[in-house]
Amino acid sequence: MIRAGRDRQVRRLADLAAKAGKTAKSFSNQKLHQVPGHPKPISSPEARVLLWDGEQVDAFHAGKPVPALPTKESRGDLLDRNEAAELAGVEPRTWDRYGNLPRMRPRPDPVVVAGVDHWRRGEVLDWLADRPGPGSSPGRPVGSREAAPRSSIAPRAARLLEREPAITAAAAAAELSVTVDTAQRALARARADAVRRLLQDDAELTAEGIRQRLGYPLWAAERTLKAAKEASEGSAAGGRPTNTSVRGEQG
Repeated sequence: MIRAGRDRQVRRLADLAAKAGKTAKSFSNQKLHQVPGHPKPISSPEARVLLWDGEQVDAFHAGKPVPALPTKESRGDLLDRNEAAELAGVEPRTWDRYGNLPRMRPRPDPVVVAGVDHWRRGEVLDWLADRPGPGSSPGRPVGSREAAPRSSIAPRAARLLEREPAITAAAAAAELSVTVDTAQRALARARADAVRRLLQDDAELTAEGIRQRLGYPLWAAERTLKAAKEASEGSAAGGRPTNTSVRGEQG
């Protein structure tokens, strides 16, 4: 995600390589973008093209502390293909088709940054609000105060999943009276808790088994199972448990 107003700061892998005096191929093969302390990509993990924040990269190469990125949601945030699909509660390939489906209001036009299509969060939310059918509600407006007490969000999200295992983040946001991002995180944690309980009884559990037993979409079952196993392996190794909130959670 490119936070609002930071689109001019975006760097591609080739830009990082040039700054390090390397070719893009050499830079990538040596995994110089993964050395300790190097800023993480700002694009989603599944993105076809990884992007970085230029201010963070420049600080790293100057030997200065890497500044934190803004964390507050904004309607001006630019979402990549996977993040836009996540916000809409659909698979990325479905989001691709939304550009020209007949008898359907086209999705918002993309904003191209560093050669990669992005969509403004606010425009996606407006499109969802005008789109008829289940899962079209965008939840609370970005920047508004959430009505639901934080302590109540997790158990209510778990109950929503029990009632409707394939519920979208947008629909959950409307029911929980929270933002879509908060709903995404709550659903991811609720799925992770449910899968961990199943793993205690069945260490050989598969994503297909989760889909059959809990009713989650296969993509959600696969990501949640992977995160749960990574967390379990981290604990067994004596390290800090991996965060089981699934990035790219599609609600």
